[in-house]
Amino acid sequence: MHANIEIKEVPKMDLAYVSSMGPQNLETTYQKLIQWATPKGIITEKTKMVTIYHHSFKVTEANKVRISACILLNKPVQTEGEIGLTSIQKGRFIVGRFEIVRNAFEKSWTGLFVWMNENGYKKADRNPFEIYHNDFHEHPERKALVDFYIPIE
Repeated sequence: MHANIEIKEVPKMDLAYVSSMGPQNLETTYQKLIQWATPKGIITEKTKMVTIYHHSFKVTEANKVRISACILLNKPVQTEGEIGLTSIQKGRFIVGRFEIVRNAFEKSWTGLFVWMNENGYKKADRNPFEIYHNDFHEHPERKALVDFYIPIE
């Protein structure tokens, strides 16, 4: 696993989100979120997209895993319809930075959880998430520059 891994104290993050079931619907879910956010001026070149995993793929059938596609907010917003507001509470996280192709996400998550166990950390009862630093569609090798966050006790 090629990743820069560190333990970080992360501040509270406010998010607008749309939830979906299963990773096969995630791209469509992000499109809904972007269509809502763009005319409101929420999306800039500095905007970060976040994916929250509410269930584990190790326990739940993939097409039944609830996933939230999110936009990190820098100011309060009004939402409507299926767009909701949520927060990631401040806390300690294992953060792994990866530059990976789409089909390497599962292997990267597995490797990060193995690293957590091998280094004596215990997952906290909060949801893991990803923060994206680029649009993989625009990368010459279609790679995502992404940070994986595992909440720890």
